Amino acid sequence: MSERGERVRLVRVSVYYYLAILISIVLLKQFAPAGASLDPSIAVILLIYLLVFPIVFIYTYRYALHIFLFMLAFISGIYGFWYDSIEPHSLLNAIYFTFKLYLLDMTEVFTNDGASPTQYPLIIEISRWSAAAYTISTVFIAMYRTLEMRILLLQAQVFGKHYIIFGLNEKSFSLVEDLRAKKERVVVIDEMMTPEEKQRLEEMKVVVMLAPIHEGNIFSKVAAKKATSILLFHEKDRDSLYVLMELEQYTRRVTNNIKKVVIHLENYRYRRELTAFIKNIEHFSFPVVTINVYEAMATEFWKDHASLLQTTENPHLLMVGYGELGEQLSLKAKQMAENKNLAITVLEDRETEIVQDNITFIPFREEATDLQTVIEATDMAYTHIFICLEEDYVDLMEGIELSEIFPTIPIYMNFTDEMIEQTLHIAHTETARTLYSMGTKRAVLTQTFLEI
Repeated sequence: MSERGERVRLVRVSVYYYLAILISIVLLKQFAPAGASLDPSIAVILLIYLLVFPIVFIYTYRYALHIFLFMLAFISGIYGFWYDSIEPHSLLNAIYFTFKLYLLDMTEVFTNDGASPTQYPLIIEISRWSAAAYTISTVFIAMYRTLEMRILLLQAQVFGKHYIIFGLNEKSFSLVEDLRAKKERVVVIDEMMTPEEKQRLEEMKVVVMLAPIHEGNIFSKVAAKKATSILLFHEKDRDSLYVLMELEQYTRRVTNNIKKVVIHLENYRYRRELTAFIKNIEHFSFPVVTINVYEAMATEFWKDHASLLQTTENPHLLMVGYGELGEQLSLKAKQMAENKNLAITVLEDRETEIVQDNITFIPFREEATDLQTVIEATDMAYTHIFICLEEDYVDLMEGIELSEIFPTIPIYMNFTDEMIEQTLHIAHTETARTLYSMGTKRAVLTQTFLEI
């Protein structure tokens, strides 16, 4: 959530809080036993506590109610047992008696014979009911959280219209976040994940299933036939292809409502062969779409920046770093500039200079070589620079440095972190006009983009 959105939420919750407190005070005065009143000292203490409590909202919403009830019972209990008991008690006794309230046990110190009085002091009534509410709500919440995943899975099994994602990694997690932001039901299946990953997903109300891809009844467990879409994002292409074929065998035995199956493949040959297989040989029981996040990013970039190639005479692209994104950017650029005299030079970690598929590869080691020296040594006139290094901050720093050396050349950088991209947008440098973002993976890993 943005900083502005968080402030608006804080104000809204605080207003609701003060309104609830005002209503509670009115009801307390209305229904309190006749003659019951609060000592002025504790009344002032409680008033200060109620007024300043919204500070807690700055740090947590999830546990705010628990903190409120616990502290209200603690403050009022200590005061009540210390001042309102028949016999004088020490502060330690008052604290002990107060803690017993959380166990739903009252220490009878308000009558001479230790019997339960017909009416407790008002401050004790506030304390014991607050303590009881804290304890009971804690028990119920603990029970719910224990069964929460089963309840969410049951909802998916009964009502369907959920999204099933096989394989948890950086790419699929971005998609999970987007789907949950849109309040969609999501089930994530993977063979193994870290406790931290599992906790993050469960905090987002995502059903987590730890199961091997060879488990025969996994599709039945997650009600795959009722799913809106199924997305295959395994790290290994072979695993995704295996699950795809197993899913086809499963859906042939049942009636399914699957809108689309999206399979992410890193290997270009796999993507090409699967597309040809679907088109010419086998039609699945559901629509199948193959994607590659880097290919999608490159396609979207050139769709938005086609004029870079169309309006530039003899375009010469410099790729600092290559990798999968650089490869896809080069491939798409060559496809779009068929009638142009396009040149591409790539600086990457290799031993010797080679020319392959009309792309010149020049040795460049990021840690040991000065980028400016390498570029100047090539003695070529570049029209556009693309930085595709592995670290976001390195991309940004190299981009800023190059923008000062080549102030008229547009420089495009690849970021995985949206925060770094925002840093670029708010950066104020004399050459900021030449620095641009190529976009992030998150932009193509959304419900809208994938049309699921």
